[in-house]
Amino acid sequence: MADDSDEEQVGEEQLKEEEAVPQKPKKIFINHLDSYHGKHIARIFARAKPGATGEAVEEEEAVEEEQAEEKQKKLYDEHPIDDGWKVSGTIKNSQGYKRPPFVQEIIQYKDRNQLADYLKEMNVIIYDITQDPEQIDEAVWTCQKLESIINELDHPITFILLSTIMTWAKTQPNEDEVPFSEDEFRRRRAHPNFKEHHSAEKLITKLGLTNKKKLITYVAATGLTYGMEENVFHYMFKSAWHNAPELQVFGKGGNFLPTIHVIDLAAVLQNLADRQLKTRYVVAADTSKDTLIRITRKVSQTLGMGKVKIVDQEDAMLNRDISQADYDMLLANMQFEPIFIREQMNIKWHCENGITENIQKIVDEYRIQRKLTPIKICILGPPASGKTTISKQLAQEYKLHHLQIKDVIEDTKNELEQLVKRDGESEQNEEEADDQDVDETLAERIEEARNILEKLEEVRRDSKDARLDDDILTQILKIKLMSPPCQNQGYILDGYPKTLDQAQSLFGASGEEEEEDAEDKKPPVNERIIPEHVIILDASNEYLRQRIMHLPEKVVAGTHNTELEFKRRLKIYNELGDDTHPAKFFEDADRPGETISKNINQYFNFSIDN
Repeated sequence: MADDSDEEQVGEEQLKEEEAVPQKPKKIFINHLDSYHGKHIARIFARAKPGATGEAVEEEEAVEEEQAEEKQKKLYDEHPIDDGWKVSGTIKNSQGYKRPPFVQEIIQYKDRNQLADYLKEMNVIIYDITQDPEQIDEAVWTCQKLESIINELDHPITFILLSTIMTWAKTQPNEDEVPFSEDEFRRRRAHPNFKEHHSAEKLITKLGLTNKKKLITYVAATGLTYGMEENVFHYMFKSAWHNAPELQVFGKGGNFLPTIHVIDLAAVLQNLADRQLKTRYVVAADTSKDTLIRITRKVSQTLGMGKVKIVDQEDAMLNRDISQADYDMLLANMQFEPIFIREQMNIKWHCENGITENIQKIVDEYRIQRKLTPIKICILGPPASGKTTISKQLAQEYKLHHLQIKDVIEDTKNELEQLVKRDGESEQNEEEADDQDVDETLAERIEEARNILEKLEEVRRDSKDARLDDDILTQILKIKLMSPPCQNQGYILDGYPKTLDQAQSLFGASGEEEEEDAEDKKPPVNERIIPEHVIILDASNEYLRQRIMHLPEKVVAGTHNTELEFKRRLKIYNELGDDTHPAKFFEDADRPGETISKNINQYFNFSIDN
């Protein structure tokens, strides 16, 4: 007769055998993997372990720079983890589509019954009906089919319908300005153009009542999604990046828009896929209470020229980048208090507070996803080496902004005068000033503008040909380099900085950043404005003199290329040593210049004018 210790040993061995049995990978189906939602939801699932949302989410602490860079890489990583969800699905447009690493299989089928046979093997099915209304019928048919063969299923299936908050658009609030909550979903009323979505929501919820152990259904009504390459707000970001003078606000812009970052939407869906929750209808939205005009203004201030313009609602339909569905969503007016996802779900929020509170992060994502990295170039060299001619040609070829010091000073002066003038007009019209909801830094910008204009006026009074000191010039250049055109498309800085001190003053980091990098051998730099490419032209003194001598008189007149002025400039340049040349700053900052030397006309077939 076996004693207790023998039974315990047998029990332990059985437990070990059970643990040794490999778990079947969890399979998930997502329709239209080539859509905005499908792409990002699939990638997030492929990089997550099934059941991961059952674990408590720890609050993030401040991370070091290296950790932040690692986190940034993971944000765009398309490689699945070994024990992550196995993603398959359909695509809408196969032309030119290349299956990404996070998608295991693209499903192709001749008829819906063939599709249903495949879906029976899934653990989770997500049907997104927000991007393509034609998917509504397929989603409903699929869920009905699964319900009809429910007894044939050998494992439970979770069916998630991703719908839209537009099924609430005509719901009357119980009180003015009181947000809706999920538990009011039974009295929701849809926008006329989203009634089919509403019908699908009700039917999917009903189908989940047949056998709650075999077929679990959820409806997730999402707010307007944003982030990464952008979706409904793409028209706004696109106009801002192209430096439109003003971003359009359709109607008065005071309408509230429920929103959610696409990564946070994926996190909501993960919670539904991982755990059996009592609530079968959830609203996916962040905590923001942003209006259309606030969102538009923040995008304009961060990515564009800083201005917005109120236009008629109908003008939105003239914009080819705005579909009818987008038009309807942008003009919706709703507020939600999504209590369930905040209190009952484990979400590691990416943008919990919405667009306006995370605008720089969202703009950075847009630039990266759309491959809109600006090209920043600096061209240095002795006088008459061809800096301006080369700069003009490169600017024309790459559609960059050509920055010459004289023009930068004049342009910035005019812009600062306009900024101060607008501030004066705003003070005269208090109602307009309140409505503008300007950012906190505007007052500082206006004060800085006044100080610079005063200094410029002092220099002008002292002498017509007086030169600006380096401090003022640095301020002006920083304003220009931080302007939307230079930040969006890039720039070519022509012939500046001329010394190491000027380079450090212009491109060095601020005091706080300097303290953080004090132990680093590399000089701390302002990454937002420092050039990635530095071109240094070089040639012998004799070669440069010959160039100047052969320039036509009409080209020389009124420039620094007269004989006396050329000699003065060349002497100053030649007196620069290795320790004072601006090239040293870029070399120390791991941005060494590419030197083009000797007989430079063998590289460029044009006359040299600077």
